[in-house]
Amino acid sequence: MPFRDSSIRAKLLLASTAVQVVLLSLLLANSVRLINDAISASLDTLVSQNASMLHAMATAYGEQARYQPLQDMLGELLVDSDKGLVYVRIADATGKILLEAGRPDMTTLPSPTEAYGNGFAAIQDHPVIHVRRPLLLARNEVGFLQFGVSISVLAKARQAIIQQGALIAVVEIIITFVLLSAIGYLLSNKLARLLAGSKAIADGYLDHRLPDEGDDELARLARHFNIMASTLQQRVSELQQTADRLKISEQRYALAMRGANDGLWDWDIVTNRTYFSPRFYQIIDLPASDLETTPDPFIARLHPDEAASYRSRMLEHLRGENSQFMFEHRIRQADGSYRWIMTRGVALRDATGRAIRMAGSISDVDLRKRAEERLTHDALHDGLTGLPNRALFIEHVRLALGQQRRDHSYRFAVLAINLERFHLVNDSYGHATGDHLLQAVGQHFGSLLREGDLLARVGGDQFAVLLNGIDDTTAAFRLAETLVELRGFETPGADRTLFPKCRIGLVISDDERTDGEALLRDADNALQTARKSDSSPITVFHASMHAQALNTLQLETDLRNALVAQTLAVHYQPIIALDDRAICSFEALVRWAHPVHGMLPPSQFVPLAEALDLIHDLGLFVLRRTCEDIRRWQAEAGERPVPPVSVNLSSRQFSRPSLAEELIAIVVGHDLAPRQIRFEVTESILARADGPANETLRKLRNAGFKVLIDDFGTGFSALSYLHTIPCDVIKLDGSFVGAITHDARLRTIVRRSIELAHDLGIAVVAECIETEEQAQALDEMDCDFGQGYLFSRPLPTDGAARFLGAAPKEIQR
Repeated sequence: MPFRDSSIRAKLLLASTAVQVVLLSLLLANSVRLINDAISASLDTLVSQNASMLHAMATAYGEQARYQPLQDMLGELLVDSDKGLVYVRIADATGKILLEAGRPDMTTLPSPTEAYGNGFAAIQDHPVIHVRRPLLLARNEVGFLQFGVSISVLAKARQAIIQQGALIAVVEIIITFVLLSAIGYLLSNKLARLLAGSKAIADGYLDHRLPDEGDDELARLARHFNIMASTLQQRVSELQQTADRLKISEQRYALAMRGANDGLWDWDIVTNRTYFSPRFYQIIDLPASDLETTPDPFIARLHPDEAASYRSRMLEHLRGENSQFMFEHRIRQADGSYRWIMTRGVALRDATGRAIRMAGSISDVDLRKRAEERLTHDALHDGLTGLPNRALFIEHVRLALGQQRRDHSYRFAVLAINLERFHLVNDSYGHATGDHLLQAVGQHFGSLLREGDLLARVGGDQFAVLLNGIDDTTAAFRLAETLVELRGFETPGADRTLFPKCRIGLVISDDERTDGEALLRDADNALQTARKSDSSPITVFHASMHAQALNTLQLETDLRNALVAQTLAVHYQPIIALDDRAICSFEALVRWAHPVHGMLPPSQFVPLAEALDLIHDLGLFVLRRTCEDIRRWQAEAGERPVPPVSVNLSSRQFSRPSLAEELIAIVVGHDLAPRQIRFEVTESILARADGPANETLRKLRNAGFKVLIDDFGTGFSALSYLHTIPCDVIKLDGSFVGAITHDARLRTIVRRSIELAHDLGIAVVAECIETEEQAQALDEMDCDFGQGYLFSRPLPTDGAARFLGAAPKEIQR
């Protein structure tokens, strides 16, 4: 039947069928193209993964030339393998086979498949793809790695997919003939959807899906189409994930290479040609075009101090004297500066052992080397002044001692220098100003020294000087005199020019001293003597100073032990009323019966206790012992009254805010009335009316205790603050009493002082009375009380008790 005479249904059927055939053909062709692309990408991934795996394994085993274990492992893996990786071969540069695994029947090594890069269509007739890659073998030899990959599985999968697609097309055509005869409109509608879906897939929209309502052929075809699209989308997603992982792996490798921070070099010794990597040029700070491909320009940039050592080490390695070349050195940069690098390398040798090639790397170690140099410098130098510290100074002294042992006529001197009252600068202007002053003084000292001498800072405000090549003590003393005369310094932070003073201890080397520490110690001993001297700021060491220092150290230890063991004693000196010679009180005086030195007076150990910050413990010990003795006297005296006892307080004790409370607690704890204890202080403590001493003494007086001012009239103008002193009794210093009998002017001063004290309601005690004539003169001046050897020396506890019993009467005033 002619087509034009056919029914509309037949025309629609035929036309629709023809259209469907065309569309399915296009869909199938496009699917085949996508399948070919997907299989090509999968094959690329398979080849790349096998190449990466085999290259890593060959490199790991090849560096140790252990090809047999690798061959055994790969042989077991590839036995009877007919899909995927089927064989592996490793050969050296000459083609000699070093490893063969898989395909034992392969007698000759096939050539690499040239059409491999043109897609799957170009290689589908090849059952096995042969891939060859270069490989760096041991000793930097370049060989190759070849392996074969079977594509039979991929080809079978492709064929199956194409057959499935063709089958689907045939089924769809048959379904079309059946359905379009009944529902032309529905057929054309669904074909339109299928056409749209095919176009979407062809355009790359792999997530497009066809509606699959119903259970007819077109609906099932739509479902099959969706399954095919889903499968294709999954395969493409897997390929994308593989590509992403490959990209991440490549990035990780690139980061690792950059993280190694090394520049590579390769030197062909036979032709004297070199290869330098881009990182090499970056490290030495030169463009690649500025450096020829010979080692000479690199050698020319070596630091002069290390060039000879570099060549020597390199020759030793090339001669085979050491297995690896490794050397830290400096290299000149483009701007003329130098950078520290580490050069490593290993030579490749021929059969005769001659080096024919060498390769290695350079590493930038500049930051580490400079940090090491800085740490070394800081360990041996003072951070503030930049001068050598104590450790470096001692090392220089030891070197000088070594020179003296070689040359017995050689002498040197060590000076210990201390800035006097430097703490006042810190207290007045702050530590920043003090630091500036130390820096200025250090620069001043350095400008005065001779070439070859050494200045160091060995303490907070202490410097040390090593004078090399000194002829005698006089020459060293003259140099010390130039150092001791300090000029004024304009220091930031100070509102005036600062004129510091210094003291110097000096020691001259001799054949007996062999220890640098001992020399500096002796200079410091001489310095301590100079600090106590009023005649000269410079003191030369002699042996007695060291013995005295040892004695002082031993005395410090003994004093601490005596305080712990409470082996100190308290003696009591009576204070007598001058009018009737009746006892009115005692003064408690600490004594120390040293097991070696015998009875020590307070002048020998009280200043030491103050220096060791033990004076408060010592003062509290005297107070407790005094309270115990008073309680004993009261028990022995019965109804007879016991006179009060005055206890001395040190100026350092008044720095304690709770001093008054501590003293009161001890007296109250011994169940004594405040009238039984008096506290005695020197007038220098009360020079400042707003100082802590005045407040403490007011608390004591308010609690009922009396206060005595010792050494009155010495060192300060007592009249200027006598009206503000919180005291009850003043004690005239013994310097007034000694000459009172033959110095009329002194008698006038003493008389007026007594009258003034009486006018202010203050009693007066005269100290150090040794003759009856002195006692009579003071009595005539209306002095209230006297104390001295005329009446009694300081007595131990039992002696004081006997003195009380023998006294004509006891009066408390």
